[in-house]
Amino acid sequence: MRFAPGQTVLRRFFRGERISFLNVCRVLGDDDRGLRMWLPIGTPYWRRLTPDGRNGHEAPMAEIIATGELAELTWSGSHVLVFLPPRAAHSIWWFFGPDGEFRGWYGNLEAPYTRWEGGVDTEDHELDLWFTPDRSWRWKDEEAFVELIGHPLFWSAEQAAGIRAEGEKLVKLFEAAEFPFDGTWCDLPMPAGPALVRPDGWDRPRALA
Repeated sequence: MRFAPGQTVLRRFFRGERISFLNVCRVLGDDDRGLRMWLPIGTPYWRRLTPDGRNGHEAPMAEIIATGELAELTWSGSHVLVFLPPRAAHSIWWFFGPDGEFRGWYGNLEAPYTRWEGGVDTEDHELDLWFTPDRSWRWKDEEAFVELIGHPLFWSAEQAAGIRAEGEKLVKLFEAAEFPFDGTWCDLPMPAGPALVRPDGWDRPRALA
């Protein structure tokens, strides 16, 4: 199935059978190259927090998954173009300031997504990368990623090596200035549209490939 431009879709991250993070996005395009979605500033999103309100940067992720509840927050700081290549274990996010200025690429390492009629489901792999327009890059959340190796809800040492290898592939593309780091969509006109709201069915069971 493919999504229509302008369609509102859910992007759900799971850990086991529990939603850990939920975005509402607007489809910009969906073709052989991949799924492109728009996440504007001011859009509500949901992430799992500990009972005292701590997030994944403030508490161990395993604690959040075990005890946390989904909390509604508001997306702020940057508009984001989210690109999901088919069958890839990553997504690429183009970050734009409120005025439309391109700020950089975020490489989110994650399981290949599964489609369902209202959106896409995946699992976050914790380890990410940040790439800047001046051609520098860095890993993100390495310490948290390593701490989760061997946890039954996360990844083994062998799986962790595969996750890091996926990130290293992105680094090679970036250093060669190849797609998606070749300037494509960096001058994207800011898409217009009504405010995004969470559609019904957001809490349906996880879609499995």
